[in-house]
Amino acid sequence: MNQALLSGIASKAYDKLLKATESKQPIAVTGLPDTMAAYIASKLCADTGKKVLLISGNDLKAAHDAEDGQQLLETGVACLPGGEIDLTRGASSHESAWRRLEALARAQEGDIRLLCTSMDAALQRMGSADRFREETIRLAPGDRIDLNDLIRRLTAMGYERVSMVEGKGQCALRGGIIDVYPPACSQSLRIEFFDDEVDSIREFDCISQRSLDSVEKCTLTPATEVLLPTVDAEKAARRMRDAIERQGGDLTPASSTLFSDLPPLPEDDADAPDFFDKNITPKIREKQQTAARKAELERRRAQLMADADMLAEGLPFKRIRAWLTVLTDDTYTVLDWFEPEIVVLSDPNLLRKRAEERRAGFAEDLEGAMSRDEAVKEQETLLMDWDELLRHVQGHATVAVTEFLEGMAGVAVKDAADLGVQRVAGYSSQIRPLAEDCDGWLREGYRVAVLCGGVARGQRLAAALEEHDVAAAFAEKIDKLPEECVQVLPGTLTHGFIWEEARLIVVSDTDVYGTGYRKAKKRQAAGEKIAAFTDLKPGDFVVHEEHGVGIYLGTAQMKNGGTRRDYLQIQYQGSDKLYVPIEALSRVQRYIGNPANPPKLNKLGGGDWQKQKAKVKEGLKKMAFDLVKLYARRSQETGFAFSADTPWQREFEDMFPYELTPDQEQSVKEITADMESPRNMDRLLCGDVGYGKTEVSLRAAFKALMDSKQVAILAPTTILAQQHYNTVLKRFKGFPVKVDVLSRFRTAKETKDVLRRVKEGEIDILVGTHRILGKDVQFKNLGLLIVDEEQRFGVQHKEIIKNMKHQVDVLTLSATPIPRTLHMSMVGIRDMSVLETPPEERLPVQTRVIDYNDGVIRDAILREVSRGGQVYFLYNSVQTIGAFYERLKQLVPEARIGVAHGQMREHGLEDVMMDFYGGSYDVLLCTTIIESGLDVPTANTLIVFDADRFGLSQLYQLRGRVGRSNRQAYAYFTIRPERSLSETAEKRLEAIREFTEFGAGFRIAMRDLEIRGAGNILGPEQHGHLATVGYDMYCKLMEETLQEARAEQEGLPPAKPHLETRVDIKVDAYLPDDYVHDDRQRMEMYKRIASLTTQADREDITDELLDRFGEVPPVVETLLDVAQVRVLANQLGVSLVTYKRGGFLVMKLNAEYMPDQAAFIPAMAITDKRLMPSTTAPDVLLLVDPTLGEYAMLSEAVKVLGKLNENIETMLKKQKKEAKPTAQNSNNPKGK
Repeated sequence: MNQALLSGIASKAYDKLLKATESKQPIAVTGLPDTMAAYIASKLCADTGKKVLLISGNDLKAAHDAEDGQQLLETGVACLPGGEIDLTRGASSHESAWRRLEALARAQEGDIRLLCTSMDAALQRMGSADRFREETIRLAPGDRIDLNDLIRRLTAMGYERVSMVEGKGQCALRGGIIDVYPPACSQSLRIEFFDDEVDSIREFDCISQRSLDSVEKCTLTPATEVLLPTVDAEKAARRMRDAIERQGGDLTPASSTLFSDLPPLPEDDADAPDFFDKNITPKIREKQQTAARKAELERRRAQLMADADMLAEGLPFKRIRAWLTVLTDDTYTVLDWFEPEIVVLSDPNLLRKRAEERRAGFAEDLEGAMSRDEAVKEQETLLMDWDELLRHVQGHATVAVTEFLEGMAGVAVKDAADLGVQRVAGYSSQIRPLAEDCDGWLREGYRVAVLCGGVARGQRLAAALEEHDVAAAFAEKIDKLPEECVQVLPGTLTHGFIWEEARLIVVSDTDVYGTGYRKAKKRQAAGEKIAAFTDLKPGDFVVHEEHGVGIYLGTAQMKNGGTRRDYLQIQYQGSDKLYVPIEALSRVQRYIGNPANPPKLNKLGGGDWQKQKAKVKEGLKKMAFDLVKLYARRSQETGFAFSADTPWQREFEDMFPYELTPDQEQSVKEITADMESPRNMDRLLCGDVGYGKTEVSLRAAFKALMDSKQVAILAPTTILAQQHYNTVLKRFKGFPVKVDVLSRFRTAKETKDVLRRVKEGEIDILVGTHRILGKDVQFKNLGLLIVDEEQRFGVQHKEIIKNMKHQVDVLTLSATPIPRTLHMSMVGIRDMSVLETPPEERLPVQTRVIDYNDGVIRDAILREVSRGGQVYFLYNSVQTIGAFYERLKQLVPEARIGVAHGQMREHGLEDVMMDFYGGSYDVLLCTTIIESGLDVPTANTLIVFDADRFGLSQLYQLRGRVGRSNRQAYAYFTIRPERSLSETAEKRLEAIREFTEFGAGFRIAMRDLEIRGAGNILGPEQHGHLATVGYDMYCKLMEETLQEARAEQEGLPPAKPHLETRVDIKVDAYLPDDYVHDDRQRMEMYKRIASLTTQADREDITDELLDRFGEVPPVVETLLDVAQVRVLANQLGVSLVTYKRGGFLVMKLNAEYMPDQAAFIPAMAITDKRLMPSTTAPDVLLLVDPTLGEYAMLSEAVKVLGKLNENIETMLKKQKKEAKPTAQNSNNPKGK
């Protein structure tokens, strides 16, 4: 937006406020809603040029204030959240920590004019800002610094050293390159050195690991707030150890949280003590509990002492912020860090109340942590109280924004200014009442600004006001608001206002459209770029095209005939091992299937793998032929062609409060084209939860209504039907559309009435379960059927839906994303739209991986319930869920707990879910049935019991159940302390921790979800086939089968199998360990090299190697030559390339794959005189140059074969062009 809303305002009350801030007199501002605090703070900032600190009630309000400030001031605005003070051990998500560090770093750089913060943040004691500034490193090309010294300094600044940087707060060293991702930067940085001099600095993408733009300089700010001087590190460590020793431990069972009391796991010993065992006597139980408590105490104390040891070495440990008051007496506040000249308190009475609640909550958390030996008493002073904060605020110009002067929470104001500002009433997208009000305001001499979100919407809104005879103009930016017309501006504010004295009215987008317009942040869809080998680790299952499923053991470098190459080692059934040369890497894929059911290993040389492949292909063949036939048949059928979009359609779309993602826009275009064509639509719309499928489908529904057609929305469960019904009612509000719902919750009388009204056309949109498919449901004029999660319906219902696809337009929605490869394979046989852009960023879910502990669980549940929220407690064992319910009731007697699992009767399960949805339960103790479909905005805490027993994709999707509203959500992934985990579970747990801390596993989670999506689309039988051969092999077989089916349908010859080309030349070609240090990255680069097809690909890979690992060694250049020769020779129909002494490159041709001889022979003649057919073998092509050895010949072959392929292509084009006139002449009877 711009600052036009802040300038040219005449108000005596505001002038009084301005003078008070200049003389540093505390003043109260009344007659002002608290949503206006950000406006007043921004105006003070603009008018005085001083730094302003705005303190609001909570992090969310502070974030909204910062957004408003950003819109008004454009630059120099930041938000400092309070975040969590982590008293419990375990991995935690870092989002709020990174947001804090970014704001603090910007504050130290001096580029913030308005800092919006919360009461939580304002109360916190902080480390030294001076130390933060001193430790900050600034670098530019030409600067000199020792590489190892830089890495040491980064780790002392809180960075985690890793092999590959994938998230903020990480750093990596590879040769002469340092990768680092400072919390305050929007992109990770790659710093390349020449000896100890900075050679270049580039931004790079964490997903692709490729460099983006060069930067002239960079600032590496600390990755922790608390930095102790090196000389004080030992002293701080000693203070920490002393505090731990003083804390002591209570061995009484009452104080304990016992993992021996937890339900048994399937792999646990049968005699493991647990609370289900009724034979254990109280005395034995007490003895066991005391022993367990002692072991737990010793373990926790050892962990804390390990943190103190890290500190003594000058390395900050993860929870150092929570131990600040133990380590040092020198603490600071946000006022010390930002040094504001004006402090604005948004509603002091509310702030004091929030301060008291926060301190009381922290005291409870601390008490719980101390009882678990995870915290000490000295930490109780981490938060100030309200009175101490006010003492810090004294000496600054203080503005207390309040509706009334009563109380003032101890803020000693000297004066008051009544601004007399009121909120604007909402319009719920109704233009007429807005136009009438605007017209009246202009007549009364007000200047009126209407905010509209985006530019296109603003232009339409200005035109709509003009149509209602209101003078209106749209501009993207202005200096001053006009008096003669309504000024429509792009941008957004939380709420608008009427400022009578200033004769100014601002109507926000929230007031116009009902929900704040928030532009969706464009982020790379993380599911797109993942390569299967990126995360291949020894012990993973792999699939070889010829030999089947084995276990990857790692890479081995072997000498063969005097040359060195890298090989993949794969273990098969028994003691069989296969060594696969790296150049054949494309024939090996990581096995991806159901993690719960590992595949059976194949036997080398046995026929079982070929039989499995044949069986899968046979199963695929039937499906492929059915699909191709069905598609061909449907393209011949005639349906209803819907009319083009109407102005009402545009009005309906404008009411959507968010900007569509590019994927949504594309999907809407595809669906609109389908509906306007005379053929019945049968389109599948895929996308993860929250990616915007509902909005796309409702736009299709509205289009159908515009042609007087009815719409049916079919959901698999009663609760989903109810949710859809509520969504449709809300979205169609203000339009003359009649909506109703049909499910088992309707009485017989209500059902009868609905059936009558549907038949008579009185209902426009009917939402319901499979009840809609009943014979007694007769629509008057059904035009569109929207099916949600078709795979969850039974066989009979699927058959009815299948038949309906020949009569009306059908749009099917699927919540699981699907693999891009599958999407591409099915182009032309299944109409699909895919949503891959993630939704707009909400408050990220605060995620923690912790040891299971009753105290933590009780605290988490009570924290959520006390703020009016609900909790999902995931316990995935139907056999013992009843007993765990009893335990949970004892643990949290204050909470109302419901139980839901898959073995309950359908109606009983739905009743519990509906009760939870309606707020009758505080906690839902359930199995993974909540994994998809249920949307409860008030449920914002998820607790997962035995999280290590779930797959990453499951945890990712489960976490998506919370955080669906604008409240901070929490996820606790709990594991059993000191439990011996299987190797698989250990790996999974490590992945969960990484995923939690850096979001690094998100791409793997997405890929696993995609496989599930593939199974949903293809059906259960195909899902079984997919599990047999693995996802990548399945996709390959499917593509082959679909090509065959298409060819048969169109009467074309079947496609030839792919020709394999082998380059067998004795050269050293590999990626040295000292060049690419990390195995995972080495495999990734081998995969990239194996897949190169063009010269442009080679240049791209060379650039990437240079960028990520430095100068490319000769053996790697040779590896690239081998890969490129293989591709070029393959295009010529060559099956084998060898080198014979004397300078002969011998290429064995396969006549079936050779290019057209009419082009091949002349092209060869003009390419290079050293290129010739063999005189002794007609199927051999030679490149002869006695001066060239193996290495030089390979490099030469790249040039010569590349040129030959180009010449062949030119010849073929020329022949085709010459053939055209001949064909035309032969069809002309007169020869003209």
